[in-house]
Amino acid sequence: MKNKFIIFATSVLALASCSFLDVVPENTATLGDSFTTTQQAKQFLYRVYNYMPNTSSFRWAPDMCAGGDLITGPAGDLVWFGYRSVLCGNETPDGTYFSFWDGGNALGRQPVYWDLYKGIKYAYMYISNVDSVPDMPESEKTRTKGEAYFLIAYLHWTLMQYYGPVVIIDHEIPVDAPADEMMMPRSSWDDCVNFITATFDTAASMLNPTVPNNELGRATSVAAKAYKARVLMYAASPLVNGNEAYSSFVSKEGTPLMPLEYDNEKWKKALDAIQEAITLAESNGYALYKSGTAGSDDADQGRLNYYHCFVETDWADQKEYLFAIGAQPGEGVNIQRIAGVRVWDGSVYNGSQAVNYTGNGFRQYLVPTLQIAETFLTEKGLPLWADPDTKDKTLSELVADSDGDGISDFCQNRDPRFYATIGYDGGDYTSNSATYKLELRYHQKHGYTGDTQTEYNGSCTGYVLQKFISVNSTYDESTNRMSLAKYPFPYLRLAELYLDYAEADFEYDGSLSATGLGYLNKVRDRAGLPDFEESWNQVGMPSGEDMRKALHYENMAELACECRLYHNLRRWNLAQEWLGHTPDGLNIEGESVQDFNTIATLKEQSKFPRVFEYPKTNWLPIPRAEIENNNLLVQNPGYN
Repeated sequence: MKNKFIIFATSVLALASCSFLDVVPENTATLGDSFTTTQQAKQFLYRVYNYMPNTSSFRWAPDMCAGGDLITGPAGDLVWFGYRSVLCGNETPDGTYFSFWDGGNALGRQPVYWDLYKGIKYAYMYISNVDSVPDMPESEKTRTKGEAYFLIAYLHWTLMQYYGPVVIIDHEIPVDAPADEMMMPRSSWDDCVNFITATFDTAASMLNPTVPNNELGRATSVAAKAYKARVLMYAASPLVNGNEAYSSFVSKEGTPLMPLEYDNEKWKKALDAIQEAITLAESNGYALYKSGTAGSDDADQGRLNYYHCFVETDWADQKEYLFAIGAQPGEGVNIQRIAGVRVWDGSVYNGSQAVNYTGNGFRQYLVPTLQIAETFLTEKGLPLWADPDTKDKTLSELVADSDGDGISDFCQNRDPRFYATIGYDGGDYTSNSATYKLELRYHQKHGYTGDTQTEYNGSCTGYVLQKFISVNSTYDESTNRMSLAKYPFPYLRLAELYLDYAEADFEYDGSLSATGLGYLNKVRDRAGLPDFEESWNQVGMPSGEDMRKALHYENMAELACECRLYHNLRRWNLAQEWLGHTPDGLNIEGESVQDFNTIATLKEQSKFPRVFEYPKTNWLPIPRAEIENNNLLVQNPGYN
């Protein structure tokens, strides 16, 4: 798998961190030298790309695990697993594990120093200076300016997803600007949305829809339009569209920072933007990925399509990814801690129980939750709560092995994407140059060891993650060496646009149009599922809240473990319902099939019980130092 252009992000020296109020760049005296040649100017731009935070690692952003689709074992300390600070109420203005606002000191053993405002500053600096580059063609100046505008919009939007309304930087702030120009208030949510979407439009007008293979990872007009659509989708959603919980969230002048009246037309704006992005993408060759490996039937083909979409593709052949980043820091850590086969051969298996785990090789403690496994559909294309075979059963009844074949009922007759995503006891698992039968029960090869002192003790939920794990990710026990098949991580896929269209289509007028159904069925067809209408006609087409819930489940299944659930649960205004309690899993101390396949509350650090304070926990706190340095800033609700 080739991780081409974006490799620069890990090799270019990262710039030092500081507040956005610090407008004096490093090496000011040599700024002009950065724009003497085309190569130097591009190196400057690549450094701006380096300010895009890595949100696909459980160590450096809350996105991967704070949405409840993935979880790490209870033994690991909070300082290594900062996402728990979001789930357990540990975030405060005086101590955060995710320093995106100011790039200041973050808590944790591997603190995060993403200074997004500084990246914005450097992007404007690039725009102001690139015209002076003597040997750069005008077309390249235009294109790279478009990249800088894309980064300005992207970094503002990233801040909004974590903090809500932000301070808009709409121009380059001069080095010698007076203090009053640097002290700026937070703009309203709607003003932020308008600025960001307009900036994405500006970027799109300057960018090409595709890039050469040796430049994969650079911004395109398709990516800009797709992100514009995502912004408007969020803006139309109930968390920020007429939510009275923010009635007291106002600026220093008393102006509401959130829209307090519901505006249904925001769904139409989102719908139009999504259609624009889809049309541009499809007309330029983007399409849902389908595997070149033939399956045994439609369902198996759907499984292979979905599985190979994330592990077996050369990035140059991957036309579904509208924006992706490859070779990121932490990518290998993710794979090493996901792969489900952590005991590799009989020599390290002591007859009746696994040896204590040493931490070498695959570590198997970043695992999917029972909660996300529930969201996958049945083979009929229906959610568990709607399928006649499952809807009247309790979760305890669903996970049992009622027919005694050694496999939980819960893991049979499911959506093909389930098998491409979830590894379960008795099921096949692909990794380390082979396909294995998982043995996940207590003291079995791949199961819980009983060691409560380290996180290297097996899956805490009873499941392991198959998605993102290639057969080509290997560990050689004799040499204690790993070879990991790394991949570009999809930050935005075409499938998301299709699903978002269907959701916005329904939310706008309460029904699904032929276009909305068509886009939804593209995703289902690729997954080997019947069309939406065919599935639901078995039980009656849903409407109202049932349709909304059905569309949410379509989204959660397709985008499972891709760092989207954290944001989608919040925009749907469901995070407090899904994340405000300790989740359940299987009984990992069960040695028999019967005992293992029972429901047990997960063991989490008792000193940090889960808490979701609404609406506080929807956003991260702005660092206190920023509030003190800028008397126009107000803090997020609940953190005062």
